[in-house]
Amino acid sequence: MDAAKKFHQYERYLRTLCNVLGFDVVSKGWKKSFRTYVTIFLCGQYFLWMVWSIIIASDTFELLKSLSFIGFFFQCSSKMYYTIANAAHYGNNFGGLQETIYNAHMDGTVEQKTVIERVISVILLATKATTVLYTSSLFIFSLYPAYMYFVMNVKVTIFPLYIPGINIYSAYGYGITNSLHMLIAVYGLLGALTSDTAFMLFVMHFISYGELFRIECEQFARDLSDFGEQWERHTPQYKAFCYDRMRALYQYHQKVIEYLSSLQECYHSICVFQVASCSFSVMFNLFLALTTDWYATYSFIVISWFQLFVFSLLGTVMQIMNDRLNIYIANLPWYLLPNEEQQRYNFMLGRSQLPAEMVIRSVGPMNMETFTDIMQKIYSAFTMMYSFLVDLG
Repeated sequence: MDAAKKFHQYERYLRTLCNVLGFDVVSKGWKKSFRTYVTIFLCGQYFLWMVWSIIIASDTFELLKSLSFIGFFFQCSSKMYYTIANAAHYGNNFGGLQETIYNAHMDGTVEQKTVIERVISVILLATKATTVLYTSSLFIFSLYPAYMYFVMNVKVTIFPLYIPGINIYSAYGYGITNSLHMLIAVYGLLGALTSDTAFMLFVMHFISYGELFRIECEQFARDLSDFGEQWERHTPQYKAFCYDRMRALYQYHQKVIEYLSSLQECYHSICVFQVASCSFSVMFNLFLALTTDWYATYSFIVISWFQLFVFSLLGTVMQIMNDRLNIYIANLPWYLLPNEEQQRYNFMLGRSQLPAEMVIRSVGPMNMETFTDIMQKIYSAFTMMYSFLVDLG
C-alpha cells in the first residue's frame, strides 16, 4: 500500500469520528450541525451530573471520586471551544497536507516517497495503539458495575455521577443511569480519539515537511556544485538558476512556517488545558487508587498519563524538527550564491532561528523535560495530600 492510500485510510477513520461527533472541521467550509449540538449538550449534562454528585456526596471519598472527572470535563469543553474557534485552520492544514505532501509527490523520487510513507505508517500504527488503549479503558469502566453487582452484590454506576431525580437502587433507575453513563463514555471516547489522533497527524507531518525540505536542499547543493563547474558566478545563466531554485526553497520554507504558525494557533490553548487536566486527573486518581477499592480508576490514570506523555513527546518532536530545519538551511552552500541571493538567504536563515513551538503558560515549552518536571510535581502533591489525610486519621 503506497503512502497516498494509507493517508486516505486514516482520513476515512478520522472523518468517520468527526461526522459522528458533528465536528468535521477537517473539511473546508464546515458548519455546525445537529450532531454538533448533541455533543455539546452531552458535555453540559456531564458537568451538571458531576456538580450534583459533588453536592450529594456522602463522604470524602465519594467527593473525590466525583472531582476526579472535573479534569476530563475541562479538557473536553476546551477542545470543543477551540476547535470551533479555529475550524478554518484545521481545514486548511488538512487540505494542505494532502495537496503539498501527497498529491505534489505522486511522481516524486524514491527518497521522497520513502520519507512520506514512513511517516504515515507511524501515524497509522500510533492511531491503532491509541484506539486499543482508549477502548480498553472504556471496557474496564463498563465492567466495573457488572463485577460489583454479580460478585459483591452492590449496585454501583459506571461513573460516580448521579442524575437528579433518578434513584439508582431501583431497577429502572439503575438501568437508565448506566445507559446514560455509557452514552457519555462512548462520546468521550470518540472525542478523545478524534482530538488526540488528529494532533498526532498534524505534528508528525511536520517531520514530512522537514525531511522533504532537506531533500530539496541537498539536491540544490549538488546541482549548484555541478552548474558552478559549467558557468561562472557572474553569468546571467548562473544567476537565473540560483534565483529560480532558491525561490522554490523560500516558498517551501514559507509553507512550513505558515503550517507551524497555524498549528500553534490551533493547539496552543488546548495544550494548556490538556496538561492541566491530565495532571489533575493523574494526581487525584493515584490517591483514589490507594484509598479506595475502585479499580476502574487505574484505567483513568493510564489514559491521563498517556495523553500527557504523547503531547509532551510530540512537542519534543516539533523542537527537534525546528532545530533540524535550521541546520538544513545553515548547511546550504550560501557562499556559492550571487550577492543578491545571499541577502535573501540571510533572511530565511534568520527566520528559521525564530521557530514556532508549543509552550505551556507559566510552565515552559511542551517537551519531555517539562513532562518529567510535571510528573515530579504530581508525585509531590500526591504524597502531601496522602500524608495529610493519614494524619487526620
